[in-house]
Amino acid sequence: MNENITQFLPILFMLVLVAFVIFIVFFLSGHFNRTKRIEEKLDKALKEITEKKEK
Repeated sequence: MNENITQFLPILFMLVLVAFVIFIVFFLSGHFNRTKRIEEKLDKALKEITEKKEK
């Protein structure tokens, strides 16, 4: 039984590592998309404010 576990440990470690990297990539891409959307909303709000001031 112990021999089987030692054989699967490197494979298991690699799978965990790959899953972790994929998770980080998805998390970061989602985070950047959110900040982009927030910036767009801020730009839109600022434009509306300037338009109201001009009238």
